[in-house]
Amino acid sequence: MEMAQTKRWGLHWLLMALFSLIITSGIVTPAEARELPLLRVLLAQQTSADVRVISGTYQWFDEETNGIIEDAGQKTWTASAVGAVINLAKDNKALAKSFNGPLLLKAVGSGENILEVNGKKYRGSLRVYHLRSQGTNSLALINVIDMESYLYGVVGMEIGSGAPEEAIKAQALASRTYALQQRDRRDSFGYYYDVQATQSSQVYQGIAGETPRVTQLVNATRGQVVTYDGKLIEAVFHSNSGGQTEDARYVWNSDVPYLRGVLAPEDKYAEEMKGSAALAYHWRKTITARQLANQTLSLTGKDPGDVKSLHIAEMSPSGRVTRLEVMGTKGTISIDKAKVRQLLDTPSTKFTISGSGASGADLQVLSYGSSGVTKTTVLTTGSYQLKSSGLAVLTATATAISSGGTSILAGSSSSADEFIIDGYGFGHGVGMSQWGAMGLAKAGKKYNDIIEHYYNQDRRDNRLRIVGDWGI
Repeated sequence: MEMAQTKRWGLHWLLMALFSLIITSGIVTPAEARELPLLRVLLAQQTSADVRVISGTYQWFDEETNGIIEDAGQKTWTASAVGAVINLAKDNKALAKSFNGPLLLKAVGSGENILEVNGKKYRGSLRVYHLRSQGTNSLALINVIDMESYLYGVVGMEIGSGAPEEAIKAQALASRTYALQQRDRRDSFGYYYDVQATQSSQVYQGIAGETPRVTQLVNATRGQVVTYDGKLIEAVFHSNSGGQTEDARYVWNSDVPYLRGVLAPEDKYAEEMKGSAALAYHWRKTITARQLANQTLSLTGKDPGDVKSLHIAEMSPSGRVTRLEVMGTKGTISIDKAKVRQLLDTPSTKFTISGSGASGADLQVLSYGSSGVTKTTVLTTGSYQLKSSGLAVLTATATAISSGGTSILAGSSSSADEFIIDGYGFGHGVGMSQWGAMGLAKAGKKYNDIIEHYYNQDRRDNRLRIVGDWGI
């Protein structure tokens, strides 16, 4: 009884202490108590860089000797690759010593630390790494920054600062998870950076990419990442899937359970924006036979001669082209997977081809006219008209009448020397569709629903989970 009373009073004072902490300091969550993970962002590779401190306190460190070189102050610094060493100059006056590096311009102040690299402002520190080991006389400029500050400059650049709130939160989770997964992977291979500041990884513009709205929404998901069977996922994403995302195996030969295709009708949300945004969902381009021949030669080193036909040889279940055949007077050249977009310079591989030289899956159409029964081989795409002489490509607009009413059919080009590519989507199509995420958010879905949809196909089997503390 006495022991029970003591325990009750002990609990009472503990609760009072916690209540006092909440009143005076705000709620302290586990994520806030943990040290923020750091990320190494490759900004550029070049022979020299101009750097200056905008705010805060910085020092130059020689990471080879672990010694302080000098306080940075408010000076303009130039780092240059000279032979196999790094030279530093302060206000155009070279320091007496050269360095093997890496060098680190380290933020050591407790306030807001901001530096400027070649005219662009960044939070965090700057590592200058000589690339002599790669046989080049240049420097790698690497922004060493905490994960959340990095996301402030990424999320809005990737999905747009005006996107619906839940879509921005979903993007924050995808971007955070992707960056951490890439960091862990590259660490295991001894890379000197974790991600690039370009579309090769994620678009990062430093402070220029920040907005108060995005910062607030990133903070609302602080530390949250996506795992599958307890491991960080490779949370890839793209602009628009054109109505259905793709299995990773059809793009990268990697069969990943959380990167499977899913229907995404919400991608049409892009068309509500009109203008150039609508082209993320549905686009069209024309390429001439001569252009196609030149691009085939440039990409493959093989000359097809005069191109007579462009044939879709293989497609994935989602309707993406996985193999093309360029048929010319000097032979047929096969183009596989990732090279399809390179060859045609298209936003995606989800397309069909029309024109007199186009060739896709074959259909046999029988028609009857003055010359009797005519068998015609046609593509699965395009519009056709029945004539007494057989089937012909529709070259002018026409009205089609069906049980659902009438619709206008647009004519297709029949020029012997050009191909019309009619496509849907923008990007590789794997993982989360950003426009689809916005469409789902507009329809009332929460960010966890968006993540579940694109990375677990709505299975809700608890193999895919959102966890805190950066998955640590």
